[in-house]
Amino acid sequence: MLPVSLATPWLPHAEHLRQTLAQLDPTERRRILDYITTPPEPPKIRSYPIGECMAAARRVAQLLSAHPSWSQAHARRDTAREMGVSTVQLRRMLAHAEGG
Repeated sequence: MLPVSLATPWLPHAEHLRQTLAQLDPTERRRILDYITTPPEPPKIRSYPIGECMAAARRVAQLLSAHPSWSQAHARRDTAREMGVSTVQLRRMLAHAEGG
């Protein structure tokens, strides 16, 4: 059987939190407890205008035809930089343009 300190390494921290909360005003304590027990909001799914998505797909295709030695990742990276979006956002935009 593990010693209590190894089985529950969070116990001293929980006790410290309990003592700190006990010193607070009840309304402040309730506000903090409500905040830390509230489940996180689900991530917001951003929708991209289809026109921007189609323009991104055209730009990637244009770069690939102009630079045959470039990989798709290189073309996507340059397109993302030009459009001011992350490569992940661009990948989602391209998927949206393809209808996926």
